[in-house]
Amino acid sequence: MEQVLDFLREIKVNNNTEWMHAHRAEYERARDTFKALSQEILTKMQVIDPFLRGLELKNCIFRFNRDTRFSADKAPYKRHFGVYYVPGGKKVVGAGYYLHIQPVDSDDPDPLFSRSMVDIGIYMPPSKAAKIIREEIYYGGGQQLVEFLSQKKVKQTFTLDNADPLRVLPKNLKDSPYDQLIRMRNWDMSRTLTDEEVLADDFVDRVIDMFALGKPWNDFFNNVLDGADFESAF
Repeated sequence: MEQVLDFLREIKVNNNTEWMHAHRAEYERARDTFKALSQEILTKMQVIDPFLRGLELKNCIFRFNRDTRFSADKAPYKRHFGVYYVPGGKKVVGAGYYLHIQPVDSDDPDPLFSRSMVDIGIYMPPSKAAKIIREEIYYGGGQQLVEFLSQKKVKQTFTLDNADPLRVLPKNLKDSPYDQLIRMRNWDMSRTLTDEEVLADDFVDRVIDMFALGKPWNDFFNNVLDGADFESAF
């Protein structure tokens, strides 16, 4: 993993096709190392979470090339490796387990996406899926989420994504003890990782432990959306 982090540090300052072509072998070693680690995690998670059984790594791992069509930043490559284990693959809307590998960058103004992290839950669901989730929370399902969030180990491990909540609650979902959860746009939580944690010998085991801790959270959303057919933003 040290070679993976070294390569990602290099791509930050050499993000162009000429450099990549000259250092293709370094990229392939880093990519293959990340893929092997990702496969090891997937294999172990398929034992823990039945929703992931039958899932193939090719449907979880993200491309390293950036889509620059709608971005002012025309750098052709990402500065991280990412893999998202979600039932049906990353193109399907559901709650999953995300691993993001990126060297700590103290110069980056975004403290979350300037380092490695794990994330669990559902991110950027389409409006129809969000409507189903909010209604399930309102009509009693919110208690299950509240009980999960109240666990000491969960509080010590994850930070809940409270960014950009709904300003106005849907008319039919007002006056609920779960207002905060209903207002959410993304039902996910994350934990950032230091470079030292990524390089530790027990890194895979620690990622598995965090994902396993988050399984009840993901189970709630995957049970709610089971059978629904929505296309993910990814």
